[in-house]
Amino acid sequence: MMKRILLITLTMVFFQSCIGTSGGGRKGLPKIKDFSKSGGTSTEFCNLFVTDLAVANGDTSVCLNECAEGSHIGDSADLASLQADIDKAETDGTIDADTKAFLGNMQSSAQGICFEDKIVRPTGEVFVNRDFCSCLQGKADIINNCESFCAGKPTVSTPTLFGSVKVGAPIELNGELGNLHGWCSNEITGSDQSAPNCVMEVFDGLSTTTVDFSTFSGSNSFQANLTALEKNKTYVATIVEKGSGAKSNEFQIRRVDPPDDGTGDTTTPLKIMPVSQYTCLNRTGTLPDTTQCGETANGDEIFNCGTREFYYFASNNSPPPMPPGSHFILCHDPQFGTDDSPLFPRLELIPQHIAMWDQADIRFADQNGDSRPDINQLIQDRLATEFNQTRTINIFGLFRWPNKPNTGSGSATTPNVGFYMQPWIDSITGRGFCPKQEQYNGTDPVFKIMKEVVGVDTEGIYIAVKQPEASDQQEGGNKLQLIREGLLNKIWFYFENGQHFVPDAITSSQKTIMYYWPPDVNDPYVQKSTQKIYTVRAPEDINSAGASSGLVTTVRPPDKRFGCVPAMD
Repeated sequence: MMKRILLITLTMVFFQSCIGTSGGGRKGLPKIKDFSKSGGTSTEFCNLFVTDLAVANGDTSVCLNECAEGSHIGDSADLASLQADIDKAETDGTIDADTKAFLGNMQSSAQGICFEDKIVRPTGEVFVNRDFCSCLQGKADIINNCESFCAGKPTVSTPTLFGSVKVGAPIELNGELGNLHGWCSNEITGSDQSAPNCVMEVFDGLSTTTVDFSTFSGSNSFQANLTALEKNKTYVATIVEKGSGAKSNEFQIRRVDPPDDGTGDTTTPLKIMPVSQYTCLNRTGTLPDTTQCGETANGDEIFNCGTREFYYFASNNSPPPMPPGSHFILCHDPQFGTDDSPLFPRLELIPQHIAMWDQADIRFADQNGDSRPDINQLIQDRLATEFNQTRTINIFGLFRWPNKPNTGSGSATTPNVGFYMQPWIDSITGRGFCPKQEQYNGTDPVFKIMKEVVGVDTEGIYIAVKQPEASDQQEGGNKLQLIREGLLNKIWFYFENGQHFVPDAITSSQKTIMYYWPPDVNDPYVQKSTQKIYTVRAPEDINSAGASSGLVTTVRPPDKRFGCVPAMD
């Protein structure tokens, strides 16, 4: 704003000294047509495009066919800012009413006013790597499988977060930025922002706190002091450049008590493993015109038939590719090639669809030979030793699911995905639940032990069945989907009398629950052309006409959740 005012002032002084106040010209203005006789318009004004500085200077010689590179046609905010500068100049006495009217006619005569593009610090281009760790006295201070990392770091006396990022091309290819340190610290030529500085903001669901944050020259690494963060509380963290407001992606931090030496395996939280979902397009069958799905037509393969099937795998164990020539079952992104390859991304991959507990955690092994993971016996032993209670504990179980279609080659054994927790039922309400801090901090000894063993909130996991489609060309196949409670609750509904209704804790157990997939959390109750209907079913109701038959021998949660997994929200 000051730049425009200064230019206005200098221009008006120039006009007064060179032209004076006598003759046909207005005071402080070049000789122009008398607006009082022409209704306020003049062909001397540009009727194409002018610049904001030309308007501020009263320079009628600037007339452009289009805005130059590095500038744009001003929007309402730009025009309001320019007008505010002009109004202030009149209020300050820098220009008179005639000059203001003259500048107004310049604006109204032009098709548009060109403003220089603002040079801004890229936002959304800093991506925090997921292997960050916080250490205290050589031990892990957060839940993120940090034990080995912290054991190898120099001992620190304050909880210190060690992390790194990847930066997008707008940062990496910018010679003035280049990396996280440059993005946080370096000024950008042409920008009006000075002294950039980064902080780390953490949000606990109610309020936002800033913690000390530092970067290193020429590096994408960072450190932060987590002393201000409470233990056993989940925070959502973001790296923020304060002057511009540019941000990184979000990531979660949860501090825990470091384990004491010699306290046993159950004192550190179980390792968590993200589980990915991807799609295979099964094109087995024949279309009504006798064209076989997967054939070529005019040199192109037919993709618009068959059915989508979902598969799951632990993020550290990607499935093998489909054999060459498997054109009837498409499991990879076809833009990378016709035949599948270990290098090609899976089709419609969702990298962190759900989370489970990592089967690589030694406590999930069956070293004592009782046909169940050892963690169950460890909890059972602690329950007897610390609380003098005898219970048979069978909380954790192995989850298996196909990670690729069965093509008849290779092993037909269903691979392991990870471990999940049994669902729980409230003895008073009869409703299903998955334990959270409320239970961990309660009076039940099992949950008190699980506070150390699990540490994190958990959420329900459900199985849903896709609606039948005309393109389902064969019996069997995988028409099922896993969905976690946090996502389901954003898109679920039951349908009655031609209307969608949003379930609650009660109706979710009394109604048939459905959702549309792919999800649209912003508009979940209008089915789009690309969405299919999925119905939540209990595991025992799958492949049994949607309902059980005979006497039920096990107690199950009425909302059909079949297990609990680490919460992702």
